[in-house]
Amino acid sequence: MDKAVAYALLQVGKRYVHGATGPNSYDCSGLVQRAWSVAGVSIPRTSGQEFAATVHISMTDALPGDLIFYGQNGVQHVAMYIGFGLIVEAANPRVGVVISPINTPWHDNNFGGIGRVQAPLSPVTQP
Repeated sequence: MDKAVAYALLQVGKRYVHGATGPNSYDCSGLVQRAWSVAGVSIPRTSGQEFAATVHISMTDALPGDLIFYGQNGVQHVAMYIGFGLIVEAANPRVGVVISPINTPWHDNNFGGIGRVQAPLSPVTQP
């Protein structure tokens, strides 16, 4: 979990590109997939698949590294919780990878759930 969070935080400032999985640009699910891959855990590619593959928990149980999903069944967006009410996310083409508060109006209105990655899902090689 610490490696995944640290990797995601190192990507802040990089560009958002739809379908990108790094290392120079990311989309939302590509960022969290790559971060967990660096930590040695393979997770699916899209936010909806990531939502389905995680154990759903409540916000009061959220820990750094947990995935925050937006839209029904997490299909609209995914970000990584980093603690203290903050997430790291590949937000959109305008701002790229940023640290955001978890409770902006957009995030509140589109909240879909929280998922915990259960490591290891499967062996993975380093990217």
